[in-house]
Amino acid sequence: MPYALFVDDQQISRALPTEHDVWHYADDAGLVVDALIQDETGKPERILEQGYSIRQAEPEEAKPLASIEMPKRVA
Repeated sequence: MPYALFVDDQQISRALPTEHDVWHYADDAGLVVDALIQDETGKPERILEQGYSIRQAEPEEAKPLASIEMPKRVA
């Protein structure tokens, strides 16, 4: 099943094949930040901005928010 980016309970990105793809999408949009929590390697943990999440999604449910400009994919 594909994954997408959500804010609250609204899907705001198109569905992508893997959760990893959505993390890259969110990072390109500036929605991934370094947390104060460190992982086992001592590096800051990367998390989504507050209110955003990555979940399983249906491709036809995407409804982008006008206030967020999502990155364009380069082929």
